Amino acid sequence: MFDVDTSLGGRSREFPETTWGLVCRVSHPKPEERLAGLETLCRRYWKPVYYFCRGAWAKTNEEAKDLTQDFFSWLLEGEVLSRYAPGRGSFRAYLKGLLRNFSGNQHQAMNRIKRGGGARRFSLPEEAAAIVPDPRARTPEEEFDRVWLAEVVRLATERARADLGESIPWKVFEEYDLRDAPERPTYEEVARRLGLKESDVRNHLYSIRGKVREFIREALRETVGSEEEVQEEWNVLFGS
Repeated sequence: MFDVDTSLGGRSREFPETTWGLVCRVSHPKPEERLAGLETLCRRYWKPVYYFCRGAWAKTNEEAKDLTQDFFSWLLEGEVLSRYAPGRGSFRAYLKGLLRNFSGNQHQAMNRIKRGGGARRFSLPEEAAAIVPDPRARTPEEEFDRVWLAEVVRLATERARADLGESIPWKVFEEYDLRDAPERPTYEEVARRLGLKESDVRNHLYSIRGKVREFIREALRETVGSEEEVQEEWNVLFGS
């Protein structure tokens, strides 16, 4: 359905808050709300940021994780996130711009934070302890977009699963679309396993693919300012 690894980031039972909602929280008047929004935003984006850092600066796995922590410490202590406004491009593009700026001013940025009272470290999720493959075959921007898109698709798929439960339509989708291409059965095989007609398999796949696409569009709507920009983001990410 989508040419992207939907297994990145593991399983999650809940569809996280939308990105634009989280960006709004960084300007919340209550410090605890502002901090919670920043930390949730960081946890959602750590993986594409990590890949960008590793590819952009030719770092080892551990060096890239340290640099990812430094970047999020900079975000947590600064005002840059609150400057984002929908209608001026996607949040995805804005964050990549921040990464490029951070790369050019890394030492100055971190020294400024330390002078202000010490940088508070952002703790990467436990899954970051594993060695992640070197992504340098692509540009940092391409790698950021690839990993970010994988997360969006994964979360949309999880939302569809939460809506459908262990229903027959979900089992059809799981049997066919969530299998790797070499292991993917035919429609006939799925129908036989689940006691369905082939036409039922086609209909269920069509329906759930539409649901996942709409959940992806909902996520994109929260990162841009108009329906036109939603379509532009879709075209950039999926090619059509």
